[in-house]
Amino acid sequence: MTDDVTPNKLDLHEAYLQKQKHLIGALELTPAFTSHPGTVGEETEANWINMLTEFLPGRYQVSSGQVVDHTGMLSDQIDVMIHDRQYSPLFFQGNNGTIIVPAESVYAVFEVKQEINKTLSDYAGAKIESVRRLKRTSVPIRHAGGVFEPQAPKYILGGMLTTRNGWADLKGDAAVRQLRALTGNRRIDIGCALQSLSFDMPEDREFDPEYSTAETTLIFFVLRLFRRLQAMGTVVAADVDAYAEPTRGHAV
Repeated sequence: MTDDVTPNKLDLHEAYLQKQKHLIGALELTPAFTSHPGTVGEETEANWINMLTEFLPGRYQVSSGQVVDHTGMLSDQIDVMIHDRQYSPLFFQGNNGTIIVPAESVYAVFEVKQEINKTLSDYAGAKIESVRRLKRTSVPIRHAGGVFEPQAPKYILGGMLTTRNGWADLKGDAAVRQLRALTGNRRIDIGCALQSLSFDMPEDREFDPEYSTAETTLIFFVLRLFRRLQAMGTVVAADVDAYAEPTRGHAV
């Protein structure tokens, strides 16, 4: 005789919804206690960083800071960046957690704002461009079976993380036209307006963005982001000699 046992089952959809409620609550808590822009901004960035750190596998580091290339050029300050520590050194880390990482180690960069609109998406595009325009090196990677030859640097994802949507409709003509207008190094690939919708821009700008529902903004965003990161594979290994001698010029 076998006892009937009901297997344990996790409702992942409900778990993500609860996580989303928790994040929204955290994002709304600081503005409720202070209107100081610096404090609100730092706390909002920290909440997004903590959420992504919890969700993403350990190979992905999530930080706030700047990106540098082997010529010494620095990016703007980046609110949230996803980077890899396996093949690239960490050049600097301040007591407040802000870091400087080599351009080769970066998978994605995000601008964090309270709202997404035309002005702020233009601003985010410029911040993203400051990272993408940096020069990146690539060297062979030794492994147990031999050597992986140098690879071309990966495309760096760019996005926005906000609490609200500032357009009348994030699916509307004005919003879509603006997102399509951000091309080249200013391209925004993915974003989350937590209280409204998340979006995933297709590579071909002739096609419409894909959107979450109003109830699944966070679920949609983190799963689409992870899918994009998986497709990228691993970032290239930095040529540390090029960083030691910037005039050698080993950029790919």
